[in-house]
Amino acid sequence: MTEQVRLSQEKETLLMALYLRALDNRRRTPILGDRFAQDVVDRIDYDFGRLGNLKGNAPLIATRARQFDAWTRDFLDGHPDGLVLHLACGLDSRPLRIDRPATAQWIDVDYPDVIELRQRLYGPIDGVRALGSSVIEEAWWDEVPTDRPALVLAEGLLMYLAPDDVDRLVDRALRHFPTGRLVFDGVAPWVKTVAGMQPSMRRADTGFRWAMPAPEAFAKKHPPLRLLDERSAVDLIAGHQSAAARAVTRALAHVPPVRDAMRFLRYGFTS
Repeated sequence: MTEQVRLSQEKETLLMALYLRALDNRRRTPILGDRFAQDVVDRIDYDFGRLGNLKGNAPLIATRARQFDAWTRDFLDGHPDGLVLHLACGLDSRPLRIDRPATAQWIDVDYPDVIELRQRLYGPIDGVRALGSSVIEEAWWDEVPTDRPALVLAEGLLMYLAPDDVDRLVDRALRHFPTGRLVFDGVAPWVKTVAGMQPSMRRADTGFRWAMPAPEAFAKKHPPLRLLDERSAVDLIAGHQSAAARAVTRALAHVPPVRDAMRFLRYGFTS
């Protein structure tokens, strides 16, 4: 039985990421291997053929998810009683892909209609609580514990927010938790411009609104953040390519604008 999907245009980006993770899963040697994504795509009544021009982005989306999974496992290994706060979770299957300690808490946040669709497709997930709200609203924070170390995940989110909303959201998280990690991805200013030219993004009436400044400058703007790790998406993708493609990608990685097109960042904080 297929599920009808009725989402406003700007929320179709969550279907883009889902589709690309499913494409990766079909590869002979997947980067992420998200079998849950393929299952959900097969159950959704949606013309994914509309997203065909995005196929080339599948390695990027799978590589990003794989890196964020690794950082999530690392956090839970060190903080088995910690809290994972997944902002704009969309239809991501991370709590199913990762072995979570029974003592940990996990909270997903997204728009109410996205959470409703998510629960229809995945069903209840043990140890996971879902909050239906825009992440830039304030009220939902009252439902989030303040007494645990936290991992705040903002995968594929901040670039879609207005710069002022990025600042408010990050500062709100830093005030809320006593200690933790902040993990997100950021794009270079030139990527912000080019991404808006993609037909699928124009059709969804969405585009990048925020570009990542220098990582240390971001930390300085949002004390008490401290940079723990920075990864170039280009460098990470090269590790999953054929020898010939890897040589080309690594050559491009020596060009700073290309190397810094998208970065995955992990910060620590203690209030």
